[in-house]
Amino acid sequence: FPTLNLLQSDKSTLTVDQWNLLSNLSHCYDEYSGLSVGERFMLEQNVLPFKLRFKQEPIKQLIQMSLDKCQLLYKNNQDFLSLSAVDRSILLHDTFNYTAGVSASLIIYKIQLMDYPIYYDVIEMLTHPSVISVAKRLADRFDFDGIIVKLFLAILSFSTTHYTVYSNNPPINLSNIKEILRIQDTYIELAWQYLLYKYDLKQAVTCLSNFIKCLFAIHEAVIKTHDIQWLTDTISSIVIQIEQTLTLN
Repeated sequence: FPTLNLLQSDKSTLTVDQWNLLSNLSHCYDEYSGLSVGERFMLEQNVLPFKLRFKQEPIKQLIQMSLDKCQLLYKNNQDFLSLSAVDRSILLHDTFNYTAGVSASLIIYKIQLMDYPIYYDVIEMLTHPSVISVAKRLADRFDFDGIIVKLFLAILSFSTTHYTVYSNNPPINLSNIKEILRIQDTYIELAWQYLLYKYDLKQAVTCLSNFIKCLFAIHEAVIKTHDIQWLTDTISSIVIQIEQTLTLN
């Protein structure tokens, strides 16, 4: 348990409650299950003849499976589960594009698929040529510590910022905005304290800056792919699955 090891050698200013929250967060979202899917994909591709590797359909399926792994972030987070059903639904619909985009990008980055030029050719065919520059910016900046990514994902999952895609659905107000803002502040403070624990001030600022730049890239990708049917259908299906699971529980 890496978080326990960190706690045992703690020289930071994090409180015991913050370490406990970090431990809970670390266990509620298991990035390794997503990485195992990605690693299996790479193994399967590498045994194929060169001309048959990294075709559209397998990469499309990898993206879909990677997006699906982000469900755990919502299903297992006790702060999220403590909110009303209405507020959970609003946050889920508003943030899943971002969190799933970051989560899937992390998996694809970690398995080094972004190192292959053919990956960008396939992304262009699956989405839109303008997405290529976004994908390359992500590849240049996505080298984050796993715990830091989880913290950033938690912050995003409680974000009340709407991305810039017009919708015919009327806006619905959150019923307990004060509690959601409190949770946001808690994770933001925890993320900053952890960055200062792991890095010096300059490195912490650089890491935070790089993640913000990645978020801008994800934001741009959301806008540019909002009319890609297979992708929007995939995300909608996952969101419905999460809502159904939360309702049953």
